[in-house]
Amino acid sequence: MFDPLDLYDADKNNSSVALDFEPSFELDQQLSTGVDEKLEDSKLLENDEDDEDSLLGPIYVLDLPYVAYASPEVILATLHLLRPETQVNFQSTEAVTTEAICKSKDLDKKLQNNIVEWYLNSIQNKKLNTIEKICNKIPSLVNASETERSALLNYYTSILKRYENSSNTSPLKFDILKEVSLRIAECCGRSAIPSMSRDFKFDNMNTMVSLFEPSLTNDNLGWKTWGASLILSKILIENFNSTTNFKPKKSNEPLNVLELGAGTGLVGISWACKWKEEYNLVNSNIQMFVTDLPEILENLKKNVTHNNVGDFVTTDVLDWTNPKPFVEKYNVKENSFDIILVADPIYSPNHPEWVVNMLSKFLKTDGKCFLEIPIRSKYAKEREVLIQLLQENNFEVLNERYDQGVDDWGSVKYLYREIVLRN
Repeated sequence: MFDPLDLYDADKNNSSVALDFEPSFELDQQLSTGVDEKLEDSKLLENDEDDEDSLLGPIYVLDLPYVAYASPEVILATLHLLRPETQVNFQSTEAVTTEAICKSKDLDKKLQNNIVEWYLNSIQNKKLNTIEKICNKIPSLVNASETERSALLNYYTSILKRYENSSNTSPLKFDILKEVSLRIAECCGRSAIPSMSRDFKFDNMNTMVSLFEPSLTNDNLGWKTWGASLILSKILIENFNSTTNFKPKKSNEPLNVLELGAGTGLVGISWACKWKEEYNLVNSNIQMFVTDLPEILENLKKNVTHNNVGDFVTTDVLDWTNPKPFVEKYNVKENSFDIILVADPIYSPNHPEWVVNMLSKFLKTDGKCFLEIPIRSKYAKEREVLIQLLQENNFEVLNERYDQGVDDWGSVKYLYREIVLRN
């Protein structure tokens, strides 16, 4: 598993690509003389002209529209079809019907007609002679073999080279350049992918959480959603009643909730969405803060607003090394939060001490902290320090469990803890 926080070096064998790829002269000659059509037809008709099984096999990058000959409309349609699938809970979800695929790929009727016409009239490829076949086969290249993905990157760079030429005056030029730039970035892994949106769906909750993630520039790791946030969100929602009713409260006293290091906000937002489903009008009986550093705040606010929980969730800066501005701004008293949520807070030697300091300052006696930590090999010492500091500061672990989950870099093991502060 690759995790950028493990400082793992990417596979050098995949680090270089041919950025100057263009269809060769030989390929152009084949296209102009119709050799490719004959080769394609001979493959399809080798056994039986009407044998449908011969049309159900995979396609290859060479089956895509030829950059030098296809119209801009056909190239744009192809780039749309090669967009990555929608993700839910870090897993790709494929649309089933042709109509749903076209909608998810933003492939309007004009683009559909153009690409079908190309395969019907220009090369007569029977694997791709209907919109149904096109929508089912072309998107599959995104998840093809390593060899095909390398060829796909070369295909993208050939499009880029053709359309970035100043002599190209197609009205679709900038649309094509935008799409092909995105496709190239997507080939380079999560760290290179530009801004994106993700959806998260939970059992026992009707609301789908949708989060915006900016591109990972300037090492702002809080701009992506990490697997620990998904695991913790699942646990909290599955056990929602026990997490909110763990101690008696006065009828007029709001539940005070704080999320530390919220990042894109998945934990706090999903918890707030569940609260809203359960209790509808919430302003009078809950006060919730989701917090992070200044550079993370703008995107965090955007996600809170987008998921319609801004009416009772406050988003603001809480610097673990200097909480005074937050305390003074909201007149927060010592040990005033019933619930503190923390996901994936340890990625430097200083974090264990800072986390425990925040819990000591803000968690009520017999309040609960719900903590989720990925088991990263390079942070074993920091996890041990965290346990030691919790014990030294009168915290008790009530519940502990290990979970397996996934995020952008593969499968990860996680540790969940419920923590209370004792007198």
